[in-house]
Amino acid sequence: MTYVFHTDCDPALMDAFVMQSDQNTLFQCSDWAKVKNNWRSFFTSVTENDEIVGTALVLMRQLIPGRYLMYIPRGPVMDYSRSDLVHFYLDELKKFAKKQKAAAVRFDPCVLYRKYPYRDRNEIHEILNRDVIYLLESCGAKHKGFTTMIEEATQPRFNAEMDVTPDYRDHLEHRTSKCIRAAEHKGIELREGIDQVHNLAVAMHYTEVRKQVALRGEDYFRNMMEVYGDRAICMTASLNFEKQLEKLEASIADTKVQLEGKLNKKQRSALNQTLANDTKELEKLQEDAQRESENEIITSGILAVYNDNLMELFYMGNHPDYLRMYSSYLLYAKCLDICVEKGIKHCSFGGIEGTLDDGLTLFKSNWIMNVEEYIGEFNIVIDPVIYKLFDEVYPMALKTAAKLRGRK
Repeated sequence: MTYVFHTDCDPALMDAFVMQSDQNTLFQCSDWAKVKNNWRSFFTSVTENDEIVGTALVLMRQLIPGRYLMYIPRGPVMDYSRSDLVHFYLDELKKFAKKQKAAAVRFDPCVLYRKYPYRDRNEIHEILNRDVIYLLESCGAKHKGFTTMIEEATQPRFNAEMDVTPDYRDHLEHRTSKCIRAAEHKGIELREGIDQVHNLAVAMHYTEVRKQVALRGEDYFRNMMEVYGDRAICMTASLNFEKQLEKLEASIADTKVQLEGKLNKKQRSALNQTLANDTKELEKLQEDAQRESENEIITSGILAVYNDNLMELFYMGNHPDYLRMYSSYLLYAKCLDICVEKGIKHCSFGGIEGTLDDGLTLFKSNWIMNVEEYIGEFNIVIDPVIYKLFDEVYPMALKTAAKLRGRK
Protein backbone atom coordinates (compact mmCIF):
# COMPACT_ATOMS: atom_id res chain seq x y z
CA MET A 1 0.00 0.00 0.00
CA THR A 2 1.64 3.24 -1.17
CA TYR A 3 1.02 6.48 0.67
CA VAL A 4 2.30 9.90 -0.38
CA PHE A 5 2.74 12.82 2.04
CA HIS A 6 1.98 16.39 0.89
CA THR A 7 2.45 19.78 2.52
CA ASP A 8 0.48 21.81 -0.04
CA CYS A 9 -2.91 20.13 -0.34
CA ASP A 10 -5.55 21.97 -2.35
CA PRO A 11 -7.59 23.84 0.33
CA ALA A 12 -10.89 23.03 -1.39
CA LEU A 13 -10.09 19.30 -1.46
CA MET A 14 -8.99 19.42 2.17
CA ASP A 15 -12.20 21.16 3.23
CA ALA A 16 -14.34 18.63 1.37
CA PHE A 17 -12.50 15.76 3.05
CA VAL A 18 -12.91 17.27 6.52
CA MET A 19 -16.59 18.13 6.13
CA GLN A 20 -17.57 14.62 5.01
CA SER A 21 -15.65 13.07 7.90
CA ASP A 22 -17.13 12.14 11.28
CA GLN A 23 -14.28 14.32 12.63
CA ASN A 24 -15.70 17.41 10.93
CA THR A 25 -14.42 20.54 12.66
CA LEU A 26 -14.00 24.16 11.63
CA PHE A 27 -10.56 24.15 13.24
CA GLN A 28 -9.33 21.82 10.47
CA CYS A 29 -10.88 23.63 7.50
CA SER A 30 -8.60 25.86 5.45
CA ASP A 31 -10.21 29.17 6.46
CA TRP A 32 -9.00 28.66 10.02
CA ALA A 33 -5.50 29.41 8.71
CA LYS A 34 -6.75 32.87 7.69
CA VAL A 35 -8.16 33.43 11.15
CA LYS A 36 -4.84 32.38 12.71
CA ASN A 37 -2.95 34.69 10.39
CA ASN A 38 -0.22 35.26 12.99
CA TRP A 39 0.81 31.62 12.47
CA ARG A 40 2.39 30.13 9.37
CA SER A 41 0.18 27.39 7.95
CA PHE A 42 0.64 24.18 5.98
CA PHE A 43 -2.16 22.18 4.35
CA THR A 44 -0.81 18.67 4.80
CA SER A 45 -2.36 15.49 3.46
CA VAL A 46 -1.78 11.84 2.66
CA THR A 47 -2.94 10.34 -0.61
CA GLU A 48 -3.36 6.74 -1.62
CA ASN A 49 -3.65 6.13 -5.37
CA ASP A 50 -4.12 9.91 -5.77
CA GLU A 51 -7.07 9.90 -3.36
CA ILE A 52 -6.92 11.85 -0.09
CA VAL A 53 -7.08 9.57 2.96
CA GLY A 54 -5.93 12.04 5.63
CA THR A 55 -5.46 15.78 6.13
CA ALA A 56 -4.27 18.22 8.73
CA LEU A 57 -4.05 21.98 8.92
CA VAL A 58 -0.68 22.50 10.61
CA LEU A 59 -0.01 25.86 12.23
CA MET A 60 3.52 26.96 13.09
CA ARG A 61 4.86 29.85 15.14
CA GLN A 62 8.19 30.86 16.59
CA LEU A 63 9.01 29.93 20.19
CA ILE A 64 12.47 31.48 20.31
CA PRO A 65 14.63 32.74 17.44
CA GLY A 66 15.23 29.81 15.12
CA ARG A 67 12.92 27.30 16.88
CA TYR A 68 9.22 26.73 16.30
CA LEU A 69 6.12 24.93 17.53
CA MET A 70 3.81 23.07 15.16
CA TYR A 71 0.20 22.73 16.24
CA ILE A 72 -2.73 20.81 14.72
CA PRO A 73 -6.00 21.99 16.31
CA ARG A 74 -8.58 19.17 16.52
CA GLY A 75 -6.64 17.05 14.02
CA PRO A 76 -5.25 15.27 12.06
CA VAL A 77 -8.40 14.07 10.30
CA MET A 78 -8.07 10.44 9.16
CA ASP A 79 -9.29 6.92 9.75
CA TYR A 80 -7.58 6.02 13.03
CA SER A 81 -8.47 2.36 12.59
CA ARG A 82 -5.80 2.25 9.84
CA SER A 83 -2.66 2.02 11.97
CA ASP A 84 -0.34 1.98 8.94
CA LEU A 85 -1.85 5.29 7.75
CA VAL A 86 -1.48 6.90 11.18
CA HIS A 87 2.14 5.72 11.51
CA PHE A 88 2.97 6.95 8.02
CA TYR A 89 1.47 10.40 8.52
CA LEU A 90 3.10 11.03 11.91
CA ASP A 91 6.48 9.72 10.71
CA GLU A 92 6.37 12.04 7.72
CA LEU A 93 5.13 14.94 9.82
CA LYS A 94 8.01 14.49 12.25
CA LYS A 95 10.52 14.57 9.39
CA PHE A 96 8.86 17.71 8.05
CA ALA A 97 8.86 19.30 11.51
CA LYS A 98 12.60 18.71 11.87
CA LYS A 99 13.23 20.38 8.51
CA GLN A 100 11.18 23.37 9.71
CA LYS A 101 13.22 23.47 12.98
CA ALA A 102 10.19 22.73 15.14
CA ALA A 103 10.89 21.82 18.77
CA ALA A 104 7.62 19.90 19.03
CA VAL A 105 4.40 19.00 17.28
CA ARG A 106 1.23 19.36 19.34
CA PHE A 107 -2.13 17.94 18.26
CA ASP A 108 -5.51 17.00 19.73
CA PRO A 109 -7.58 14.82 17.38
CA CYS A 110 -11.31 15.29 17.04
CA VAL A 111 -11.72 11.72 18.31
CA LEU A 112 -14.21 10.99 21.08
CA TYR A 113 -13.39 9.25 24.33
CA ARG A 114 -16.99 9.43 25.53
CA LYS A 115 -20.23 11.12 24.51
CA TYR A 116 -23.42 11.28 26.56
CA PRO A 117 -26.41 13.53 27.30
CA TYR A 118 -25.69 16.01 30.07
CA ARG A 119 -28.65 14.71 32.04
CA ASP A 120 -26.88 11.31 32.22
CA ARG A 121 -23.57 12.76 33.39
CA ASN A 122 -23.56 10.79 36.65
CA GLU A 123 -23.98 7.45 34.92
CA ILE A 124 -21.20 5.17 33.63
CA HIS A 125 -20.62 5.59 29.90
CA GLU A 126 -18.89 3.48 27.30
CA ILE A 127 -15.28 4.38 26.65
CA LEU A 128 -14.49 4.89 22.98
CA ASN A 129 -11.22 4.87 21.03
CA ARG A 130 -8.88 3.90 23.86
CA ASP A 131 -6.98 1.97 21.19
CA VAL A 132 -6.34 5.24 19.33
CA ILE A 133 -4.50 6.59 22.37
CA TYR A 134 -2.30 3.47 22.45
CA LEU A 135 -1.71 3.76 18.69
CA LEU A 136 -0.61 7.39 18.91
CA GLU A 137 1.68 6.60 21.84
CA SER A 138 3.23 3.78 19.77
CA CYS A 139 3.98 6.45 17.14
CA GLY A 140 6.06 8.37 19.66
CA ALA A 141 3.40 10.87 20.72
CA LYS A 142 3.19 11.67 24.42
CA HIS A 143 -0.38 11.79 25.77
CA LYS A 144 -1.04 14.80 28.01
CA GLY A 145 -3.59 12.74 29.90
CA PHE A 146 -7.27 13.07 30.65
CA THR A 147 -7.32 16.75 31.50
CA THR A 148 -10.44 18.15 33.16
CA MET A 149 -10.14 21.93 33.28
CA ILE A 150 -10.07 24.17 30.20
CA GLU A 151 -6.78 25.82 31.15
CA GLU A 152 -4.96 22.48 31.33
CA ALA A 153 -4.76 22.02 27.55
CA THR A 154 -4.54 24.08 24.37
CA GLN A 155 -8.09 23.08 23.41
CA PRO A 156 -10.67 22.00 26.02
CA ARG A 157 -10.97 18.21 26.27
CA PHE A 158 -14.65 18.57 27.20
CA ASN A 159 -17.03 20.14 24.71
CA ALA A 160 -20.75 20.95 24.73
CA GLU A 161 -22.75 19.91 21.66
CA MET A 162 -26.36 19.68 20.55
CA ASP A 163 -27.80 17.41 17.86
CA VAL A 164 -30.25 19.81 16.21
CA THR A 165 -33.62 18.57 14.96
CA PRO A 166 -36.27 20.65 13.13
CA ASP A 167 -38.56 20.39 16.15
CA TYR A 168 -35.89 21.08 18.78
CA ARG A 169 -37.96 23.88 20.36
CA ASP A 170 -40.66 21.36 21.24
CA HIS A 171 -38.14 19.42 23.33
CA LEU A 172 -36.57 22.28 25.27
CA GLU A 173 -37.05 22.35 29.01
CA HIS A 174 -39.95 24.53 30.14
CA ARG A 175 -37.58 27.00 31.82
CA THR A 176 -35.55 27.46 28.62
CA SER A 177 -38.63 28.17 26.51
CA LYS A 178 -39.84 30.55 29.19
CA CYS A 179 -36.54 32.47 29.12
CA ILE A 180 -36.73 32.83 25.33
CA ARG A 181 -40.24 34.25 25.59
CA ALA A 182 -39.20 36.49 28.48
CA ALA A 183 -36.40 38.03 26.41
CA GLU A 184 -38.87 38.90 23.68
CA HIS A 185 -41.37 40.26 26.21
CA LYS A 186 -38.68 42.39 27.84
CA GLY A 187 -38.06 44.19 24.56
CA ILE A 188 -34.78 42.58 23.51
CA GLU A 189 -34.07 43.27 19.84
CA LEU A 190 -31.60 41.30 17.71
CA ARG A 191 -29.43 42.70 14.94
CA GLU A 192 -27.20 40.66 12.65
CA GLY A 193 -24.37 41.49 10.27
CA ILE A 194 -20.76 42.57 10.04
CA ASP A 195 -21.85 46.05 11.14
CA GLN A 196 -22.47 44.51 14.59
CA VAL A 197 -18.81 43.63 15.16
CA HIS A 198 -18.19 46.70 17.28
CA ASN A 199 -21.22 45.96 19.43
CA LEU A 200 -20.05 42.37 19.85
CA ALA A 201 -16.71 43.69 21.07
CA VAL A 202 -18.60 45.86 23.56
CA ALA A 203 -20.47 42.78 24.83
CA MET A 204 -17.23 40.81 25.10
CA HIS A 205 -15.64 43.64 27.05
CA TYR A 206 -18.30 43.20 29.75
CA THR A 207 -17.03 39.63 30.16
CA GLU A 208 -13.43 40.85 30.24
CA VAL A 209 -14.22 43.26 33.06
CA ARG A 210 -16.18 40.65 35.02
CA LYS A 211 -13.47 37.99 34.74
CA GLN A 212 -10.53 40.42 34.69
CA VAL A 213 -8.92 38.74 31.70
CA ALA A 214 -8.21 39.96 28.16
CA LEU A 215 -10.23 38.20 25.45
CA ARG A 216 -10.43 38.64 21.68
CA GLY A 217 -10.93 42.13 20.34
CA GLU A 218 -12.83 43.89 17.58
CA ASP A 219 -10.14 43.42 14.92
CA TYR A 220 -10.11 39.65 15.51
CA PHE A 221 -13.90 39.42 15.21
CA ARG A 222 -13.93 41.54 12.07
CA ASN A 223 -11.29 39.33 10.49
CA MET A 224 -13.37 36.23 11.25
CA MET A 225 -16.41 37.83 9.66
CA GLU A 226 -14.44 38.74 6.55
CA VAL A 227 -12.83 35.30 6.31
CA TYR A 228 -16.08 33.33 6.59
CA GLY A 229 -18.38 35.81 4.85
CA ASP A 230 -21.91 34.45 4.50
CA ARG A 231 -21.03 31.50 6.76
CA ALA A 232 -20.40 33.74 9.76
CA ILE A 233 -23.01 35.12 12.13
CA CYS A 234 -22.41 38.21 14.22
CA MET A 235 -25.53 38.93 16.22
CA THR A 236 -26.15 41.31 19.09
CA ALA A 237 -29.01 41.87 21.49
CA SER A 238 -29.94 45.35 22.61
CA LEU A 239 -32.48 47.10 24.81
CA ASN A 240 -34.05 50.42 23.87
CA PHE A 241 -35.19 52.05 27.10
CA GLU A 242 -37.69 54.48 25.57
CA LYS A 243 -39.44 51.83 23.49
CA GLN A 244 -39.59 49.28 26.30
CA LEU A 245 -40.79 51.79 28.89
CA GLU A 246 -43.63 52.79 26.55
CA LYS A 247 -44.44 49.12 25.97
CA LEU A 248 -44.53 48.36 29.70
CA GLU A 249 -46.69 51.39 30.47
CA ALA A 250 -49.15 50.33 27.77
CA SER A 251 -49.16 46.74 29.04
CA ILE A 252 -49.81 47.88 32.62
CA ALA A 253 -52.68 50.13 31.49
CA ASP A 254 -54.21 47.31 29.45
CA THR A 255 -53.92 44.84 32.34
CA LYS A 256 -55.68 47.29 34.67
CA VAL A 257 -58.53 47.62 32.19
CA GLN A 258 -58.85 43.84 31.97
CA LEU A 259 -58.96 43.57 35.76
CA GLU A 260 -62.05 45.78 35.79
CA GLY A 261 -63.95 43.19 33.77
CA LYS A 262 -65.71 40.00 34.79
CA LEU A 263 -63.07 37.34 35.54
CA ASN A 264 -62.87 34.01 37.28
CA LYS A 265 -60.41 33.48 40.12
CA LYS A 266 -57.73 31.93 37.95
CA GLN A 267 -57.88 34.70 35.34
CA ARG A 268 -57.75 37.43 37.98
CA SER A 269 -54.78 35.80 39.70
CA ALA A 270 -52.86 35.56 36.41
CA LEU A 271 -53.54 39.20 35.53
CA ASN A 272 -52.53 40.39 38.99
CA GLN A 273 -49.26 38.48 38.63
CA THR A 274 -48.66 40.06 35.21
CA LEU A 275 -49.39 43.50 36.65
CA ALA A 276 -46.99 42.94 39.55
CA ASN A 277 -44.23 41.68 37.25
CA ASP A 278 -44.60 44.52 34.75
CA THR A 279 -44.75 47.15 37.49
CA LYS A 280 -41.59 45.79 39.10
CA GLU A 281 -39.80 45.68 35.74
CA LEU A 282 -40.96 49.23 34.91
CA GLU A 283 -39.48 50.57 38.14
CA LYS A 284 -36.21 48.73 37.56
CA LEU A 285 -36.02 49.86 33.95
CA GLN A 286 -36.62 53.48 34.95
CA GLU A 287 -33.64 53.22 37.29
CA ASP A 288 -31.52 51.66 34.53
CA ALA A 289 -32.50 54.35 32.02
CA GLN A 290 -31.59 57.09 34.47
CA ARG A 291 -28.21 55.49 35.17
CA GLU A 292 -27.19 54.84 31.56
CA SER A 293 -25.86 57.63 29.38
CA GLU A 294 -27.50 56.29 26.21
CA ASN A 295 -31.06 55.37 25.31
CA GLU A 296 -29.99 51.93 24.02
CA ILE A 297 -27.68 49.41 25.66
CA ILE A 298 -25.99 46.29 24.26
CA THR A 299 -27.00 43.40 26.51
CA SER A 300 -25.36 40.47 24.72
CA GLY A 301 -23.54 39.40 21.58
CA ILE A 302 -22.53 36.19 19.80
CA LEU A 303 -20.25 35.14 16.94
CA ALA A 304 -20.87 31.81 15.20
CA VAL A 305 -19.49 30.13 12.09
CA TYR A 306 -20.79 27.12 10.18
CA ASN A 307 -19.97 24.73 7.37
CA ASP A 308 -22.25 22.24 5.63
CA ASN A 309 -22.71 19.98 8.65
CA LEU A 310 -21.62 21.90 11.75
CA MET A 311 -22.14 25.24 13.47
CA GLU A 312 -19.64 26.45 16.06
CA LEU A 313 -20.69 29.10 18.58
CA PHE A 314 -17.29 30.71 19.11
CA TYR A 315 -17.81 33.77 21.32
CA MET A 316 -20.51 35.24 23.53
CA GLY A 317 -20.46 38.23 25.88
CA ASN A 318 -23.12 39.46 28.30
CA HIS A 319 -23.75 42.68 30.18
CA PRO A 320 -23.81 41.63 33.87
CA ASP A 321 -26.40 44.28 34.80
CA TYR A 322 -28.96 42.93 32.33
CA LEU A 323 -28.83 39.17 32.77
CA ARG A 324 -32.49 39.33 33.80
CA MET A 325 -33.28 40.14 30.17
CA TYR A 326 -32.26 36.59 29.10
CA SER A 327 -30.66 37.93 25.91
CA SER A 328 -28.29 34.97 25.65
CA TYR A 329 -31.24 32.56 25.47
CA LEU A 330 -32.70 34.48 22.54
CA LEU A 331 -29.33 34.55 20.73
CA TYR A 332 -28.80 30.81 21.16
CA ALA A 333 -32.32 30.10 19.92
CA LYS A 334 -31.81 32.24 16.81
CA CYS A 335 -28.53 30.45 16.00
CA LEU A 336 -30.22 27.07 16.40
CA ASP A 337 -33.07 28.28 14.18
CA ILE A 338 -30.48 29.02 11.50
CA CYS A 339 -29.16 25.46 11.90
CA VAL A 340 -32.66 24.16 11.23
CA GLU A 341 -33.10 26.49 8.26
CA LYS A 342 -29.82 25.35 6.66
CA GLY A 343 -30.11 21.67 7.56
CA ILE A 344 -27.13 21.74 9.94
CA LYS A 345 -27.53 18.84 12.32
CA HIS A 346 -24.78 19.56 14.85
CA CYS A 347 -24.10 22.71 16.86
CA SER A 348 -21.05 23.00 19.07
CA PHE A 349 -21.38 25.32 22.06
CA GLY A 350 -17.64 25.21 22.73
CA GLY A 351 -15.45 24.04 25.57
CA ILE A 352 -16.65 23.41 29.10
CA GLU A 353 -15.01 22.49 32.39
CA GLY A 354 -14.86 18.74 32.96
CA THR A 355 -16.42 19.15 36.39
CA LEU A 356 -19.68 19.87 34.51
CA ASP A 357 -20.93 22.11 37.30
CA ASP A 358 -19.69 25.63 36.50
CA GLY A 359 -22.03 28.45 35.53
CA LEU A 360 -21.26 28.38 31.80
CA THR A 361 -21.85 24.62 31.60
CA LEU A 362 -25.14 24.97 33.46
CA PHE A 363 -26.30 27.59 30.96
CA LYS A 364 -25.34 25.40 27.99
CA SER A 365 -27.08 22.42 29.57
CA ASN A 366 -30.41 24.19 28.99
CA TRP A 367 -30.15 23.28 25.30
CA ILE A 368 -30.51 19.47 25.15
CA MET A 369 -26.75 19.38 25.56
CA ASN A 370 -24.48 16.42 24.96
CA VAL A 371 -21.09 16.22 26.63
CA GLU A 372 -18.26 15.32 24.27
CA GLU A 373 -15.03 14.10 25.82
CA TYR A 374 -12.12 13.91 23.40
CA ILE A 375 -9.16 11.58 23.78
CA GLY A 376 -6.99 14.59 24.58
CA GLU A 377 -3.79 16.33 23.59
CA PHE A 378 -0.56 14.74 22.34
CA ASN A 379 2.96 16.03 21.82
CA ILE A 380 5.74 14.75 19.63
CA VAL A 381 8.83 16.24 21.28
CA ILE A 382 11.80 16.90 19.02
CA ASP A 383 13.85 19.24 21.24
CA PRO A 384 13.11 18.38 24.91
CA VAL A 385 14.82 21.46 26.39
CA ILE A 386 13.04 24.03 24.23
CA TYR A 387 9.77 22.13 24.53
CA LYS A 388 9.91 22.08 28.34
CA LEU A 389 10.50 25.82 28.37
CA PHE A 390 7.44 26.31 26.16
CA ASP A 391 5.21 23.78 27.91
CA GLU A 392 5.84 24.96 31.47
CA VAL A 393 6.95 28.60 31.37
CA TYR A 394 5.19 30.04 28.31
CA PRO A 395 1.60 29.19 29.39
CA MET A 396 2.17 30.86 32.76
CA ALA A 397 3.51 33.97 31.05
CA LEU A 398 0.51 34.11 28.69
CA LYS A 399 -1.97 33.68 31.53
CA THR A 400 -0.33 36.42 33.59
CA ALA A 401 -0.19 38.79 30.62
CA ALA A 402 -3.88 38.22 29.84
CA LYS A 403 -4.87 38.98 33.41
CA LEU A 404 -2.76 42.15 33.44
CA ARG A 405 -4.36 43.34 30.18
CA GLY A 406 -7.77 42.53 31.57
CA ARG A 407 -7.25 44.77 34.60
CA LYS A 408 -6.45 47.81 32.47
